[in-house]
Amino acid sequence: MTVYLPQNRSQSSSLEELVEQTVAHSEDRLLEQDIAQWQKDLRKRFEQIQQHPEQGLGFIEEHIRQATLHLQCLLVQQVMQKKANSVDETCPDCHHGLCDKKRRVPRSIDAYCGKVQLRRTHGWCPRCECWVFPADRVLGLREDSTASPLVQEMCALLVSKMPAEQAEALSLRVTGRRFSRSTLGREARRQGDNAIELRQQLVEAPLWAAPDITAKAPAGLDQPLQPFTLVIQIDAWNIRERDYWGQTKKRRRQNKELDRWHWVYTATCFRLNQRFTKGRGKTKLRAIITERSYVATRGGVEALTQQLYYEARARGLTQAERVLVIADGAVWIWNLVQDRFSEAMQRLDLYHANTYLWAVANELHGAGTRQSRHWVKPLLKQIRNDQVAKVITQLEELKPQLADSAAKATSKAIEYYQNNQQRMKYKEARRRNEPLGSGAIESTCRQLQCRMKRCGQFWSTRGDEALLCLEMFWRNQRWEKLFPHAKLTAIANN
Repeated sequence: MTVYLPQNRSQSSSLEELVEQTVAHSEDRLLEQDIAQWQKDLRKRFEQIQQHPEQGLGFIEEHIRQATLHLQCLLVQQVMQKKANSVDETCPDCHHGLCDKKRRVPRSIDAYCGKVQLRRTHGWCPRCECWVFPADRVLGLREDSTASPLVQEMCALLVSKMPAEQAEALSLRVTGRRFSRSTLGREARRQGDNAIELRQQLVEAPLWAAPDITAKAPAGLDQPLQPFTLVIQIDAWNIRERDYWGQTKKRRRQNKELDRWHWVYTATCFRLNQRFTKGRGKTKLRAIITERSYVATRGGVEALTQQLYYEARARGLTQAERVLVIADGAVWIWNLVQDRFSEAMQRLDLYHANTYLWAVANELHGAGTRQSRHWVKPLLKQIRNDQVAKVITQLEELKPQLADSAAKATSKAIEYYQNNQQRMKYKEARRRNEPLGSGAIESTCRQLQCRMKRCGQFWSTRGDEALLCLEMFWRNQRWEKLFPHAKLTAIANN
């Protein structure tokens, strides 16, 4: 048998094009055969359902999903390959032509519907001095991962909501495929790192660059914006990390501290006209906030300040008629407010204010007793009516008569009220129908803790920050910035 080799580059190109056309033609024929086989299998499944009257709609849905999974895999592979074949053989960064090219280099990809195979061009960019796969960049494939973008999104979303061990079982039921806990955790970490990088780009953008507005635009763009109040609430909670993991005994022998609990700084902001009450009767009323932004970070107060300022601008900080900050008496919070929201109205959370009076009452008359409730009731009423100075005077007069523990609790209450007296204006809040407390951020902290503080969970700073950042992108409706393909789902459901 005689083999004729191409004599020049044009003959070589023609041969490659012929090979590509032959492969494409064979793939089309293969797809047609698979569609015919799928139709045959589907008819069998329909017949099976008809023979079993007890199989209802759930069985119908499950049979159709299983029957179409293989076909989806073939379709994904064919369309992906055609997309890769159409990519120019140039560097995706500098667009310079590649040299030393190798074509149809194989790669296995873990797609949502199963394993798919891709063949693409590999070449050297003399300008960037690196080897590149142009098709990989166009298809959104990472060099260090075999997961497709949709699988990456699934892993990120599942692990941000639950531990990887639970997500492993859930992935089989929800997606029809089982992803191992190691795959789930690894991909979630990668996407979390991407989210951190993207978040930093957003918050470091110039002040004149308007952030993406998450609040709905008013009806009629030509109409003037109605005056509104922007409410900001700030708090912090603890998370357990793997500090000096495996060195506990050694450090204890050296009398060194083991500080494994660290602060997660959290905030939320929303427009007052997007806060409503739900239910009937005073005992059933519950505040509902239709739209708001969230911040949660392990990066410290400075990181919180930067991210919160961005979210406040996204909620209309520069257009707000009035800005209201509600929080407890932590000094770092009000230093932050003075730094970035110096003109904002400051309000001390009423629940925290009441806590100090209850502490004194419990020391005087015992926790949960009728006497303690009788003693504290008029003082709580005075707090709500902005008579803080009167409460401080009564506590100061009472203090010399008290035992050590009660006197200590009284001193704390006096100091707390003196430091926050200007923030305890609750009559105005009721008149404006504004929240008296920071319940919105308290509930947010609780929700985050339900994910991050489960039994046996220890985090690294990088790991908890990655998951917190993913959760904030989801809550702030910026998920499509991480995964642009998610826009198709939003469009399809409108």
